[in-house]
Amino acid sequence: MTEPSRFETPNLDLPLLTLRAIFFASSMGLALYLTQQAERPEAAFGAMLVAGLLAMLVILADALAVARSNIATVSAIVFGLLVGFLTAQLFVGIVSLLVNFDDPQSQDVLNGIRLATTLIFCYLGPAYLLRTKDDFRFIVPYVEFRPQSKGPRPLVLDTSAIIDGRVVELAAAGVFDAPFVVHRAVVEELQRIADAADKNRRVRGRRGLDKLRELQSLPGVEVELPQATFGGEVDRQLLELAKARAGRLVTVDYNLQKVAELEGVPVLNLNEVARATQPEHLPGDRLELKIVRPGEGARQGVGYLDDGTMVVVAEGRELKGQEVAVVVTKAIQSSAGRMVFARLASPEEVATQDEGRNASKGTPPEEES
Repeated sequence: MTEPSRFETPNLDLPLLTLRAIFFASSMGLALYLTQQAERPEAAFGAMLVAGLLAMLVILADALAVARSNIATVSAIVFGLLVGFLTAQLFVGIVSLLVNFDDPQSQDVLNGIRLATTLIFCYLGPAYLLRTKDDFRFIVPYVEFRPQSKGPRPLVLDTSAIIDGRVVELAAAGVFDAPFVVHRAVVEELQRIADAADKNRRVRGRRGLDKLRELQSLPGVEVELPQATFGGEVDRQLLELAKARAGRLVTVDYNLQKVAELEGVPVLNLNEVARATQPEHLPGDRLELKIVRPGEGARQGVGYLDDGTMVVVAEGRELKGQEVAVVVTKAIQSSAGRMVFARLASPEEVATQDEGRNASKGTPPEEES
């Protein structure tokens, strides 16, 4: 049985619920008003019932379709309908100037033409803009309004950056002067990981929730939990949120970084920050670590430094579970992480290291008997 999450998101959007309630009540009130104007009070109940059902259908369509669409898609539909309607009216106006529609029968024909052209153009307009909306940035609904303030861009945190935890330490050190933005999809994903059946995933999820709570409690650090909803998976929603807020995406996910760069979203990779701030292990440096598992190569062993850096030790497979002294042969650092390759230290190198350690402590080496 999994423990309950220590971090919960609000499930109710009170402003939206209030708006829907007002819309529902107004629809039924409009039906009652129309029956009174028509002097048919006996039809009031039926009219209100029909109006209530129509209002519920509109609210359902909003919850299932509109709420899951981004602003570009909604703008394309609205702007396409407007263009289609205006184009249809212009077309009917030209036809009415070319042909005489004075008699009643001709007026019926004109109304049919108006209805047909309006239907056709109101379909073609949104259909065309939905396929080409990315090419119409110059049109008013697609103008990307940027904040006028000169402040720093907000930092949009993804799940991997929160679980990593280094962003909390950097924020506590005062490195960031921008607000943090955590999408509710990220919080929900952390909760799913914390409730997973696998023990390792549970540990990672709970660590992420703890780190997020710790980040919120830091003095002078602003953490926003926006309610905006974008369609797609969590990574897609984060990219859309970063675009909408003109922010920077903070992650340790190398693949997500590449996708963000392709879409023009600024990215702050914590592994790159670590590479810029932490000293690298140079060839010839001597380390002590525990071999915890076999490596992928023949006779390789794998250990980890205190900061989580993987060390691949040649000829270390048979020393699993032992503390060994190694000498660095090569260190690789990239935005995907850091890896150190080493070999086992020779007895002479171990003795030299012990003598240097004793000298640093001011203790002479033991005399031989």
